[in-house]
Amino acid sequence: MKVKVLWGFEGDPDKVKVNNGRVSAGEVIDLDDEEYAHRLIGKGLAALDDGTAPKANKQAKPSESK
Repeated sequence: MKVKVLWGFEGDPDKVKVNNGRVSAGEVIDLDDEEYAHRLIGKGLAALDDGTAPKANKQAKPSESK
């Protein structure tokens, strides 16, 4: 799964395939472990490289109760 790094971080060197584990913002990395990729996306550190991830959080509207 290819993800684009939004914020630099220090991750697991084996999973991010970098010697020291440091990944800079703007890099596109290919992760074999999809669970790890989803954790990075969930923390806001990365987004899917194809641009399908939201760029900002959307405010939820309150439901109408009658």
